[in-house]
Amino acid sequence: HPDKWKACAFPVDPEELAGRVCYGGLDLSNTLDLTAFVLVFPPTGADPLYRVLPRYWVPASAVTERSRSQRVPYDVWQREGFLIPIPGEVIDYEYIYNQIDEDAQKYDLREIAFDRWGAAEIYVRMAKQGMEMAAMGQGYASMSAPMKKLSELIVGQHIAHGGHPVLTWNAHNVVAVLDPAGNIKPDKSLATEKIDGVVALIMALDRATRHDPDPEGSIYEKDPSFLFV
Repeated sequence: HPDKWKACAFPVDPEELAGRVCYGGLDLSNTLDLTAFVLVFPPTGADPLYRVLPRYWVPASAVTERSRSQRVPYDVWQREGFLIPIPGEVIDYEYIYNQIDEDAQKYDLREIAFDRWGAAEIYVRMAKQGMEMAAMGQGYASMSAPMKKLSELIVGQHIAHGGHPVLTWNAHNVVAVLDPAGNIKPDKSLATEKIDGVVALIMALDRATRHDPDPEGSIYEKDPSFLFV
């Protein structure tokens, strides 16, 4: 619900988060448009909120196209620093590797979840650099628990997204689908617009909650094979 999401626009200061434990989610769904890398910082003794730090990239050619013909303000978001344009027609993953490297040095980045379909190159590259990578399916089995957790955090105002405009746009585009057992997942095919950042957020939250030091606060199965169901 837009109002509930808006109520969680508590500030997120990248500098204040330096050194803190975090988990990443990487959604590379389309090299011709938005790519998202989202960091989730679990609560600490001094800070009761999950803090969310999104990174977005887009091919420079798509900025003009989307801003003009589709009235999605990529140009404004680029100017304001919420969206990083990459020269050319497609996303060059070097920019993403470099940002992840930078984040790994600045924060205590424990693990990155990624969609196991089509991300082999990233997996190999990041694993070689010593990053813990967790392949994650996009079906009900993997996505339901963290998506429900995200809903709980939003309703309870236990998450801070800083009012990030691109993430907010993604959140408004999300369509959740339900299976007969009551499991949910975000559905990209039903969404009329991009939801990449929220998918990345759900994946990062999955990793953060699995490693939550407070087992009472977790609604997860601890068996890692759960990822590959």
